[in-house]
Amino acid sequence: VNASFPMASRPPPQSPSPSASPLLRVLAALSAIGGAHGLTMPAYVAHSQASFGYVQDAPIPELGSLRDVFTNLSSTCEVLVNVKASSVNPTDRHVDAYRLPKVMGADVAGVVVKVEDSCSLLKPGDKVWGDIGANAFFANGTKTKELGAYGAFAVALESQLGKMPENIGYLEAGVLPKVALTSYKALVWYAAAPWSSPQRQEIYDHDDDDGNHDDGGKDVLILGGSGGTGRQGGGRGGGREKNYKMHSVNYFFKCP
Repeated sequence: VNASFPMASRPPPQSPSPSASPLLRVLAALSAIGGAHGLTMPAYVAHSQASFGYVQDAPIPELGSLRDVFTNLSSTCEVLVNVKASSVNPTDRHVDAYRLPKVMGADVAGVVVKVEDSCSLLKPGDKVWGDIGANAFFANGTKTKELGAYGAFAVALESQLGKMPENIGYLEAGVLPKVALTSYKALVWYAAAPWSSPQRQEIYDHDDDDGNHDDGGKDVLILGGSGGTGRQGGGRGGGREKNYKMHSVNYFFKCP
């Protein structure tokens, strides 16, 4: 299920010029207090392994908070994002015993509010999207998921985010990261796509059971092809590779 929904974005208390843009007012407030410490936001959180709900006073995360909690991170630069939209995925409610209450949610689309000095790719004001539901490890070696997208603000690693394409909005960007990355990993990392070498084409060049000639290509079966990941897998396959056909248990299409 990938149902996008806009996140409430209540800016922190502030007192800059009334004519300033909302983003500049947020930046001014954060700069004035040296971070987001002490400020709160609406969020969907886990109170325990079996208790979830919306709160209005979840603490706004601070830059550096990921390094404070997790070890062996893929990047040292952290980014504070004003979340505009997110989505619903099976892993969005992964709870651990070390962070309660814990803000849920993996997919994120929003606006960069603040970055650490070590960041080189993003800056305040950039529209970004990404999946912040990565596997992570506490100092004692316990595995968990990062999460944090179901709040008005979220902290992410710069390496987890990218600039949003100009031709899509926040609602579209909020549902794509996890399903698109999942389909890419399945096809490219694990199934070694693209499959276009002459040797592979020769293997699949044959006559089918009805005597019709098949000029090569690889058959790909997508289970749950009408879901978010399945549709992304078919779309990526058709766009990247012309030498295989996609089959789905929900629908069928052929890449010529």
